[in-house]
Amino acid sequence: MTYILIALVASSFIFEYWLLTKINKLNKENKLYRKSTQMALEALGRDINNFQAGMSRDLHSTKKELDITSKRIDKKVDVSRRDIMNSLPTQIRKIIGHIEFSQKA
Repeated sequence: MTYILIALVASSFIFEYWLLTKINKLNKENKLYRKSTQMALEALGRDINNFQAGMSRDLHSTKKELDITSKRIDKKVDVSRRDIMNSLPTQIRKIIGHIEFSQKA
């Protein structure tokens, strides 16, 4: 009976040792997995920040280009309007001249 009890205690110690080694092995694997996951998340965060900064820069440069183009178009419209307004009296005189010439004939 004592031998059976000693065998049971010894087997429980062996089983406990085996179980603790398995748990330690799983903990090491888990730590490696968590570390690699942490590094991947940090890299993803850096990539997202770089992407956001790049998009912000692109948006700013596009806005500047759009403003420049808009100002250029406004200048062209103003020049065209000024040319039309300056040539309007001349055009009116020509039309009146044509009308008077056609009435004399």
